[in-house]
Amino acid sequence: MKTRFTRLIAAAIATSSLLAVWGTASAAPYVLVAIHSRSAPNGNLAAQFFKSGTAQGCPAAAPFKQPCYNPANPWVATVPNLISDVQASPAAWDWNGTTMTGTGLLWSTAFNGSNAIGTAVLGFRATNLTVTPTTLTTTAATYQCYEGTFLATVNVNGCSNVDLGTNGLFESPMTYNIGGDANCMNRAFNGNPQDPPNPADDISIGGPRGVFTAAAGGGCDAVDGTYDLWFLIPNPRFVILSKQPTIVGPDGCYMFGRASQLGTNPCASESTLSDASYYIFAPQVDTDGDGVVDALDNCRLLSNATQVDSNGDGYGNRCDGDLNNNGTTNAQDTTLYRQQLGQPSVAPNYNAADINANGAVNAADTTLFRARLSAPPGPSGICLNTYPCPAHP
Repeated sequence: MKTRFTRLIAAAIATSSLLAVWGTASAAPYVLVAIHSRSAPNGNLAAQFFKSGTAQGCPAAAPFKQPCYNPANPWVATVPNLISDVQASPAAWDWNGTTMTGTGLLWSTAFNGSNAIGTAVLGFRATNLTVTPTTLTTTAATYQCYEGTFLATVNVNGCSNVDLGTNGLFESPMTYNIGGDANCMNRAFNGNPQDPPNPADDISIGGPRGVFTAAAGGGCDAVDGTYDLWFLIPNPRFVILSKQPTIVGPDGCYMFGRASQLGTNPCASESTLSDASYYIFAPQVDTDGDGVVDALDNCRLLSNATQVDSNGDGYGNRCDGDLNNNGTTNAQDTTLYRQQLGQPSVAPNYNAADINANGAVNAADTTLFRARLSAPPGPSGICLNTYPCPAHP
């Protein structure tokens, strides 16, 4: 308890200091763009999934990448209303300099390997989630934890936070939202024997998961908070709310970012960040109207909803005629472009000369390519509107 109290005081001091520098502002709309964590014990970067449907910028068909659910995932298909609810009422977010206010539903799930078709670990469903780092306060209208299938393979139930004992059976069911309080829940510890006449033998390894960490009282069990996001991490593009004061390792990496296009994980393992958890919000500004917020748009001024970036350099094909990556589109690139006319361009990565990423390098691309002559790639929000793109912007 003393360690946790010290951490909370540190969170309050750090956040207050940062806000003193930033100042406060009237509420402005933001978009949740990523939920990241570092898995124990190696500190591998992982991402949760919380979006679904083309209206939220997700593809209509595979391949699906974080943060977009794959409706065909076996576990997702067994959870009633997950996809329909996520599509129907996604949370809208507002940040006023001190409080991140969510209105609507946030239903996020962690899958092994951050793979949309992978084994589910845990899911978290909350409505009207609000976080105020300066006062170490988190509230929600409703909350429920959903158990995936992975933790049972290591003899654990993560929502109830119990070891499954000798018989390997879950015997401590949860009741949520008692008395209309999202953070009030009861764990019927060993209250549902599954191997009669043998007694239930679950072993508690902590409090069940809830909205925020709290001691037992008022008919509610002690809980381990899902959203103790009380550290505000300095960042030029985003509002980042974190459970820990540090989210960046020696390589400077904290999110999938530009590597998302190729589905790779850019961050090195970092054991000192093990169990870190943080939520990344971007201003809801979309200059080119393509459905991708500027902070994540690899062509900020030219509409490219698919965000195709064939060479993975952080600049989308639509604003990148620099085929030899020397920083500008010139005669050398013209020669390279002409060599690609009529050549294959196959999804999902396409040919770098397929400027409009429509599956063919043709006359339409020639017109777009000529418009890029003498211009550098970009500007790209992912790359902080600079060239070359930072490795971990």
